[in-house]
Amino acid sequence: MQTFVSPDHLHALPGPLVLAAGFFDGVHLGHRAVLDGAIAHARQLGGQAWALTFDQHPLTILAPGRQPPLLTPLSMRLELLAQTGIDGCLMLPFTRELAACQPRDFVRLLCGPQRTVAAIRCGENWRFGAGGGGDPALLAELGRQHGFEAVTVPPLHHDGAPISSTRIRRAIQAGDVAEAASMLGRPYSVRETVVRGRGVGRTIGMATANLHPAAEVLPGIGVYAVRTWVGDRRVDGVAGLGWRPTFADARPDAPELEIHLLDFEGDLYGATLDVAFIARLRDEIKFPDAAALMEQVREDIRQARQLAARS
Repeated sequence: MQTFVSPDHLHALPGPLVLAAGFFDGVHLGHRAVLDGAIAHARQLGGQAWALTFDQHPLTILAPGRQPPLLTPLSMRLELLAQTGIDGCLMLPFTRELAACQPRDFVRLLCGPQRTVAAIRCGENWRFGAGGGGDPALLAELGRQHGFEAVTVPPLHHDGAPISSTRIRRAIQAGDVAEAASMLGRPYSVRETVVRGRGVGRTIGMATANLHPAAEVLPGIGVYAVRTWVGDRRVDGVAGLGWRPTFADARPDAPELEIHLLDFEGDLYGATLDVAFIARLRDEIKFPDAAALMEQVREDIRQARQLAARS
């Protein structure tokens, strides 16, 4: 997938071009309806499909501190977009200058003099231009002026309500990773780096990979069945996200993610892991001693193995 940050580079491409517009945080199933439709449309026309998005959430500039926590950092968002099979991504830097651009000028910026844009597809809630003044209805009007088709894609529903990044964030933060996966179309994952721990796991016969999560959206405190990849090998595991309440002298300053990888031996210190949350197993519990904790961990592992065998 090619990535451009300037519309000028897009204008140099041969048409016809079909744009899929949106911020695409999480690249969930609702987003896929916009993206997949753009790809199919472009193939019918013998052209290319491109995602149109911003490098950061607009509220980061317009209302600092009010922007939502992101499901996917920029690098992961681009990877997920590439996995759709889309030809490219026009990732516009969202600046105050761009935020001040009037809706008609914004569309003129996208189309350029060559008019190679054949269609722009977006969701019902997509807005563009200063103050969010541009909506799908205005896009259709401007499409007639600039020679492109404007397609508004209806929302995809799950359990009677539209799928949205907001719903997915809430599900994850509540620990309902299965619900989040149903809307994402895949398990929710975070990308983190393994750090040196205090070795508590080894003292009780249960070595763990320790991570200090930097992800903006994390599941609720608890114990989860997880999956990661070491090289091209899938490795399942059990992860505790929380405070280590059984060991008072090992309480971290912030919740930590400790993963026991099943049937894996090796030092992962410094490795970057994509950790997918498959299912919530239980709440975090303070046990009376390490022996009681180990007994519960063995049950957690048994459940995680059952889940791994089914997927």
